[in-house]
Amino acid sequence: MTVTELTTISNPEYLFEFIEEQSDESVYTILPNISVSKTRYDEFTITDGTDLDFPIDGFYTYNVYEQSSGSGNLDPIGLTIVETGRAYVYIDDVDANEYNDTTETNIVYES
Repeated sequence: MTVTELTTISNPEYLFEFIEEQSDESVYTILPNISVSKTRYDEFTITDGTDLDFPIDGFYTYNVYEQSSGSGNLDPIGLTIVETGRAYVYIDDVDANEYNDTTETNIVYES
């Protein structure tokens, strides 16, 4: 990501909004920027079930908003978007399949 390029406030925190593309259901979280080279790129780590709960697997539109550090605000109204994109959330059962014979298969069809 490159949120720093469009950030207009000093010492921001970033609110992430993920909008599921079929249901329009939104989930929100605040993530720390863990990049060691913010002039080149911004790096964030997100864990489903810890940082937030994605309602279903699939495609999400995401918006990243800047806000004052420490605000803890999860409402994007009135905030400035610094990046928009698309993400695909899927189940990664690689470790689980080492211990049993079941395999989960997800098929995506886009016309």
